[in-house]
Amino acid sequence: MSQQTPPPGAQGAGQQPSEEEVRAYLGQLRQAPAEQVLAEVLSGLLNAAQVKVGRRDGRLLIDVSATLIDEVREHVSDDLRNQVDEVIGQLRMAQVEGEREVASASEQGHEEPNDLGSQPTGDDGGAGDQQPPASPTSDPGSSSQSAASRLWTPGS
Repeated sequence: MSQQTPPPGAQGAGQQPSEEEVRAYLGQLRQAPAEQVLAEVLSGLLNAAQVKVGRRDGRLLIDVSATLIDEVREHVSDDLRNQVDEVIGQLRMAQVEGEREVASASEQGHEEPNDLGSQPTGDDGGAGDQQPPASPTSDPGSSSQSAASRLWTPGS
């Protein structure tokens, strides 16, 4: 789908897609392999989580991504599973550091607008609170790169 027509309404702000554009998009979506759709959904969730690292809503997005990949694990390729697992591990490590930074800023009176009102808790027994092992290939907490330059995309 990433090489196909963008979703209806994505052409520009305020523009309504034509009925023909909507039908073309729905046809493409119907024909797309489920793994491709899942990869795009996960990509969106993980990219949003990365932008929100340190915030409670960032933790929620990481946890939702982990739950989603766990639910579809047997239906997607090893490559996609491994990529997502690695990114989730990196994000969890960055989240822990980011939460420290947000807490420190909060103590100085800086509040994050539009963050969740409370820390998300899941049925996983707090798995979101565990720190995964460090990845030898990257440092998600590195400040030498902008957040946008580190965004994850399927296949990268």
